[in-house]
Amino acid sequence: MKKISRIILTALCISLLTQSLTACSKKVATGSTTASAFAEETIKESAVAGASLSNTEKALVQLTNHMTEKERSSIEEGPLQLLDEPWGKSVKKDPYVISDKYTDGVYFEIWGPEELNQELDENRDYYISQMGYTEEEIEEIKEQHIKNDTHLVYGAVVDGRFYDRLLPEYKYNKGKGYYSVKEGEQFVTKEYNNYDEFLSLLPELLELGEGKDYEYVKTSVSTSDKEQMKADIIRIFEAMMSGEYKTIPQNTLMEAFDEYWKNVMAIEEGMDYSWELDQDAVSAIKDQVTEYHLYDEELDRKLIVHVAVPKGYENEKDALPALVLTDAVWRFNDIAKLLKEMEEGRAKPQLLISIGQDYTISNSDNMERSALFCEGKDKFLDFITDNLMPYLGEKYSIDFENSTLFGHSLGGVFAHYAVCNSDHYENQPFGNYIVGSPAFWSPYSTEMSDFSEQKNDYGYFERNKTMNKKILITGGTDENEDYQEYFGENDSTLDAIAHLEERVNSHCDTSSPMAASKLYKSHHYQYIPDMLIEYVDEKI
Repeated sequence: MKKISRIILTALCISLLTQSLTACSKKVATGSTTASAFAEETIKESAVAGASLSNTEKALVQLTNHMTEKERSSIEEGPLQLLDEPWGKSVKKDPYVISDKYTDGVYFEIWGPEELNQELDENRDYYISQMGYTEEEIEEIKEQHIKNDTHLVYGAVVDGRFYDRLLPEYKYNKGKGYYSVKEGEQFVTKEYNNYDEFLSLLPELLELGEGKDYEYVKTSVSTSDKEQMKADIIRIFEAMMSGEYKTIPQNTLMEAFDEYWKNVMAIEEGMDYSWELDQDAVSAIKDQVTEYHLYDEELDRKLIVHVAVPKGYENEKDALPALVLTDAVWRFNDIAKLLKEMEEGRAKPQLLISIGQDYTISNSDNMERSALFCEGKDKFLDFITDNLMPYLGEKYSIDFENSTLFGHSLGGVFAHYAVCNSDHYENQPFGNYIVGSPAFWSPYSTEMSDFSEQKNDYGYFERNKTMNKKILITGGTDENEDYQEYFGENDSTLDAIAHLEERVNSHCDTSSPMAASKLYKSHHYQYIPDMLIEYVDEKI
């Protein structure tokens, strides 16, 4: 679940003071897809049925698409955008301008009794366990919302600039009002008696200092910025008193608030949004690539997927395996090299699919990567297994049985999770996995609640007698020295590679091992382009 918005908590304090309750804006993330166990016999029968046929004619494994209506309607398909460096346009230079919309005046997001009670019901457990309310008190507050026709000014936008505090009450008319300041770790609600008193307080409230902390006031704010804020807040009050404002839909500002913080952090911390890009190599293949933007409700994130097809590919005739590469921010350059291997006849044709996060996200930031590969690994696997690959199976003829999922470092941690949890799914989009330099020792990995299950391969061999997927585990011979300080009591990268291979093959017929490893004279990542070329060339 998302963290409770400080905007709503502040409004909650004020609303309680005036005998009404503000609902906490806390979106409940949907749970992981509950898929039936993998129907292994069905897959075997499909493989047998197609054994005597050509790759073009064989009966391919089919996947079931579990996308929601919202997810499917959000899909955008178009040409490759990377050459235009779209990330350069995604981070606004002015972090206080939250949107390209709502730039023509004052807008309010206003919640009425129905919205307040809906939020209260959806987050009832939070109010009881964290805020200390009883069921009876919550029902009483809901009744008061209806009886008093309670409305909350959730937030305001002035010419695109976002404000969440120092706001007027709904239908305010120069009387009493409330504001909050931070004292220590707590937000304290205070009262002003009339509008003139509020105006006299405003300059002080916009000054930085002990006990004053507003989301829209940062240490980098200049005097001119604070003057702009003062003018905007006055416009907000005047708009409410005159009724000359427009409204925006519920939850609009929560989404904008998330975007605002992302932009602020990007600017203040100098986050790198760019993708590794060989302009000449990518220009040469741009017509072979289709770009997809897909929103996933479980992750509450937009992901960017590129599908590259070899020259001469005809979807109606060619059933090809797919090589799916995570961490597209670094892997897209490899796609040009892999297509060349196919074009020159050294590799069999296959679809090349890369998965990255939205251009507004720093794809190389480990916090963002861990949101997929560690913290959200179950939801990310759901997305790939039940949304992405079935959807692409509708667009392209894919030989899923011979397709491969590749991940490196934290992505290698995810690839290990993916193969060891593949038996929980009806959909089986991959027969092969590449676990590259798995960073099992990373704090992002060791701090996972199920870290102990990772060491036990997530109980895969408690549920299955043997592994029915092929795993290639790779690494660099020199990479242990780079991260030795992080290993602690955990396996080093090279030890983890050896132990994973041993564990998998101990459950396999010695004549048919399902895991293999290969080490390259390299540090942590330099070997990957050569390894991928060897893989598509079927040399490993």
